[in-house]
Order: sequence, then structure tokens, then C-alpha cells
Amino acid sequence: MSEVGFFGLGFAVLLHIIFVSITIGVGWIAAYSRLKAYLSNDSYLEMFSRKVFKVMVVFELFSGVWGTIITVFLAGFFPTLTALATNVLFVPLLIALISIMVRIPSIGIFWYTWGKIHPKYHSFIGIVMAVSGFTIPLGFRAIFSEITAPTAVAEYLSTSAVSPLAAYANPFFWLLYLHTLFAVMSVGGFVVAYLMSLEGDSDGIRVGYLYGLGFLLIQIPMGVIFWASLHDYSPYMFSSVTFGSFAPAFAAKIAVVTALLVLGVLGYVRESASYTKYSLILALSAVFFGEMMNSGARYPYMVVTGSEGIPIAAFSNFYIEVPMVAVYVIMAFLLISLAVFLTAAFYALFKRYLTEVPES
Repeated sequence: MSEVGFFGLGFAVLLHIIFVSITIGVGWIAAYSRLKAYLSNDSYLEMFSRKVFKVMVVFELFSGVWGTIITVFLAGFFPTLTALATNVLFVPLLIALISIMVRIPSIGIFWYTWGKIHPKYHSFIGIVMAVSGFTIPLGFRAIFSEITAPTAVAEYLSTSAVSPLAAYANPFFWLLYLHTLFAVMSVGGFVVAYLMSLEGDSDGIRVGYLYGLGFLLIQIPMGVIFWASLHDYSPYMFSSVTFGSFAPAFAAKIAVVTALLVLGVLGYVRESASYTKYSLILALSAVFFGEMMNSGARYPYMVVTGSEGIPIAAFSNFYIEVPMVAVYVIMAFLLISLAVFLTAAFYALFKRYLTEVPES
């Protein structure tokens, strides 16, 4: 049961990361474009910002839903891991919680005050909203770094006490965090480029490509550094990704990123909208394969400690025996929910949001 729960959790995490990659990157592009529109009194940038922001709102809804699913999986299937994370990583989780409490209201305020308050204050709200998107992974990525290369967890297990900021003393965390930020900004750019191509907005396509390609060029060397760091911080993960069962996913990501770089450059130089669809598919595929390795390459361990780890079963629910039928029903529900969410997202984006732009 614990293995099925592990894969269910991994599936939920994978989808959540894909949605979050879109919302954080697109959110920053929307907020920064709004600020530039105010500073330069550019009506086009303001319209562009509104379109991009509405795209973010759609995906923010779905990312929040899948975040809730992850919480339920952790609490129901792996209560021991949840308790350990809550005790040891209280400060990172608090940072993530406060960031969510800022982000959700600021999204609503940013939208409903558009055109109703001074552009200076409206732009400030947008920047707060966008920055809160960066501070959410500042909290949650600490969990991933700790189950991959424990610092705070190791301190707690050896001394039964831990410094509140111990997770941030872990160099691997900062590599993972920067790796994540550059990736989401690149994805956000390619999403914007594709959606603006549906509108025939050449200026919007160019802005999207600038973000997508610019951060991709930063992300590639950062990805190499991150991969090499696994050799020192998490030998088991390094071996699994480089030589083991997840080597095909690693090779696929390298191929996808290479193709994305080539298509991105061609699309930007030729100013062609026809490349944007394939660039978007490749960008999301890179997130898919990357997070597949980040979340799955520690199997059969839940927490990796050097060349070994703590098995999944050690964190399972010992008090309630969950029938396998119930587990499979939950998994089926997740798959059905995904199909419904994607259908709804398609309708919201292509039938409503991008074809009906409200007046200022």
C-alpha cells in the first residue's frame, strides 16, 4: 500500500509542479509588465499584462487544488513524514504558509482594483503578488532538499533538536531553489509566447520569448551544477539519475532542453509564431522529466541519506489499514480529475479568457 501511495503522491506532486511552474513565471511577467506600463504610460503593456494575468489565474486555481491533494496524501498515507516535516521544518513551512496567505488575496485585489486605484499602488500590489510566488517555494523546496540531502533532519535525528533555520544552512537547498526559479521563469515565458501567438500578438510573442530563452540560457548551466551537486550531497540520487532506473528520464530531459533551445532561438530570430506551440510542449516536458527525477529517483526510499535511505514503509500509516481497493479508487479519481481539469482549463483559456478581454 505504501508503494502505491508513494506513486500517488508523486503523481500529485508532478502535476502540481507543472501548474506552479506556469503560475509563478506567468505571474511575474504579468506584474512586471503592469509596472512597466505604469512607468512608461504604455497602454499596450497594460493590455498585455491583463491578458497574461488572466492566464495565471486559471492555472493558479488548478495548482491550488493539486496542492491540497498533496496535503491529503501526506496526511493520510504518510503521517509520520508529515509530523517530521512539521516539527523539523516549521520555519520553512511557516514561510510558505504566509506566502500563500499573501498571494491568494493579492491575486483578487490585483484583479478587482484594476482601473479603480492609482496605477502606482496597483503596480505595487502586482509586485507583491508576484514576489509571494517566489517565496512559496522558498518554504516548500526545503522539504525536497531535506528528503534528498538532509541537514535539518539529520541534525534532528542525531540530537533530537534542531535550529529553526537549519534547512537554510543546507547548500543543496539553495541550488534546488535557484534551479526551480530559473526553470519556472523560462516556462512562464514560453507559455506567454504561445498564448500570445493565438492572438496574433507579435510584440507579446517577443516578450514571451525573451523571458523563455533568457532564463533557459541561465537554467542550462544551473541544471548542470545541480546535477553535479547530487554526486556530493545525494550519491544515491546521482547514481539513480545518471546510471540507474531514471537515466532514461535524464536523457529525455537533456534531449528536450536541447530541442527547446534550438526551437526557441529559431522562433525568436525568425519572429515566427509557428514555433511557439512546440516550444511550449518542450518546456512543459522539461518540467515533467525534471520533477520525475526530483521526486521519483529516491525510490524505494522516502528520505535519502547519502548512498542509502529510509524506506517508504517507515513513514506509512501504521494505525489504519487502508484497503487496496480504496487506494486504487483514489488513483482513478486523480486521473479522472486531471482529465476534467485539463478540459476546463482549455475552455477557460481558449474559449473565454483569451477571446474576451474586458474593457479597462
